[in-house]
Amino acid sequence: MDIQWHDVSGWSAPDPTDAALRTHLLRWSRCELASLETTTGRHCPACGSDRHGRPWARLADGSRPHVSLARCGDVVVTAVDPLRPVGVDVEEIAAVDARWDPDLVLHPGERADSPAERAAMWCRKEAILKALGTGLRTPMGQIRCADWPVVDLVAPPGLAAAAVVLPPTAGQSGSGGSSTV
Repeated sequence: MDIQWHDVSGWSAPDPTDAALRTHLLRWSRCELASLETTTGRHCPACGSDRHGRPWARLADGSRPHVSLARCGDVVVTAVDPLRPVGVDVEEIAAVDARWDPDLVLHPGERADSPAERAAMWCRKEAILKALGTGLRTPMGQIRCADWPVVDLVAPPGLAAAAVVLPPTAGQSGSGGSSTV
């Protein structure tokens, strides 16, 4: 899994989140023609919309890596893996703490006592759900972080972030760009 952070504060793109993903893919693929032939988009498995939902990508060489992205203010984090489903999330610690509901987020036996622990737990769960392709349609409380290879990322001050790359057989239904276009 390849992770990149992007400061999109000065970007003029209509959607800097998708522009950040394209930038990551261009660097990651190292293909000079990629800028002309790299396609990205979204697909919502619940309603079929291409205006929101899970991101997908198709590179100039025809490959379709698994991708994920998250945005918090002017900070975007993107993840790419050539073979396995990925998920990434970034959140503002204070914002998560302000809306924290342990009954909504925690699996029995999990704890998150401080604001930073709560934000980290939220990010871990959302990253897992993105990698699985279900997003928040699956209740967070059904996910036990200890069952997944999720890692905390070093994030800018005031933010928490996490990423996960799943084994090749987990979350394959609707994963990455390869099954959506």
